[in-house]
Amino acid sequence: MGYFKMANSPVKDVSLGDALKISLDNYYDLLITQVGTLKADEKLQLKLVADPVSVSDKKFADGGYPWFSYYNLLRRSDLSIVPKPVSGGVMTGVAGLSDVYGEFLQKLRSFVVRKNLSKEDQIALADLDKKVEFSKKSAVSLIIEDRTNWKEFAEAMGYSVTDQSAYVQWSGQFGNLYRIETEIANVKVHQFEIKTILDRQYPNADDRQIVDAEFDFNNPAMRLRYPINPDTDYANGDKFTIEYLATLPTGNTAGFDDRRAVGWNLTAAEIKTTTAGGFAQGVSFDKSTSSSSSITTDWGASGSASYGLISVKASVSDHKRIQEEFSKTTKITLFAESAFRLSINYPAWFKPVLFEHRHIKENPYDFEKYFGEDGTLLYYPTGLILVRGFGVEFLSAQNWMYDYRHRFSASGGGGFGFAGINFGAAANYSEDTKQHQTDQQTTTLSFKDDIGTMRFVGYAVTKNRVFEKAVSTHVTKTLQVNKFSPTEARAKPGKRGQKT
Repeated sequence: MGYFKMANSPVKDVSLGDALKISLDNYYDLLITQVGTLKADEKLQLKLVADPVSVSDKKFADGGYPWFSYYNLLRRSDLSIVPKPVSGGVMTGVAGLSDVYGEFLQKLRSFVVRKNLSKEDQIALADLDKKVEFSKKSAVSLIIEDRTNWKEFAEAMGYSVTDQSAYVQWSGQFGNLYRIETEIANVKVHQFEIKTILDRQYPNADDRQIVDAEFDFNNPAMRLRYPINPDTDYANGDKFTIEYLATLPTGNTAGFDDRRAVGWNLTAAEIKTTTAGGFAQGVSFDKSTSSSSSITTDWGASGSASYGLISVKASVSDHKRIQEEFSKTTKITLFAESAFRLSINYPAWFKPVLFEHRHIKENPYDFEKYFGEDGTLLYYPTGLILVRGFGVEFLSAQNWMYDYRHRFSASGGGGFGFAGINFGAAANYSEDTKQHQTDQQTTTLSFKDDIGTMRFVGYAVTKNRVFEKAVSTHVTKTLQVNKFSPTEARAKPGKRGQKT
């Protein structure tokens, strides 16, 4: 029973002996090699919490939940990327890519408005933008309140939380249904008024391109209502199709999340069965493996921070014993049934081509918030990096004596992590995530996911360089205009006591 005390133990890094130079960089190198589809302008961002991803390819009648699977992938695709090589947490960030991009479009639109619209229209647009933002925030606040209260009421009264009909009746009588509908309607009205003001002829075609991009962004046809629980939890889950989810009432409810849609280059069945990038026979690292600094090389100064490769959830005394044993490790072998890139296919609401627009090049400092060093759009996701059936095996110069098999078993709560993959108990959806296996045989120690367990281990991201290029151009022009040359200044110093 003592094994369950580990739940309250802190997580600590475990270092390897001097004989092994393997680090998170080597794992990073391996993934890039196996995925093999990163483009010249793309990078790999690792996740320090490689959470399981539930993907079902079965039909509803067979207990499947395809649309909830798409929602799981969507939530990871629609995120603003933190400009760091390794990101912690189950999600990369709180901000949605779509939200940040929408804010960026408004900023970009301001240059069009300033040049082409009357003062009266500019004031009207600014007022409408504020009204849209207010109504959106009000609706979100009301929805969160509704979901919280509905869940408590449904559980107390024996209703299913996903029962849409029961929720609508409850929210109409006791909740915020009509206030939510009013705020959503206000957003639509104000966006139509904005469109009316902006929908005109523009002298420059690229200005019209910005306006059209915002029209596409706000187009209701770009959105779907995704189930926030497995399809099988809904009484009408067998009816879920693109058409059905698109025609549900707009706005978030207790059972559905209203989101801008994205697609992917693989079907659910292909995601679950592909062996692309797999190394089922194992890839080993030993004393002959060279140390790597590829994360720093790829990401520059932001990649210089040190990240642990191995972590354990253990008491201070247990950690000391574990650390002593791992210092005798002579080889590490990694396994995976597949390691592949799931490319994100963005519909018309997202247009990265606008990141190179002339208004940004001509006014880079106005867009520093988005494309500067810590910019919210400096990187954007182009693919999810998924690994299925991951495993790691350690070979030691002596027998493993600590009882890893029981202490870090799934039934014991897990607690062993390698490169962000935390081996723990089974997830809620047994179709995709089963208990990991811990094996301990004399000098060999291994942790392995079930071959069907899918992990989200990182992103393929594209960096936007428009800001740094534009700033460089502006600085160069400024120095030339002022006829200032640091080289000449050093080469021709003034006489002593003379101003230079």
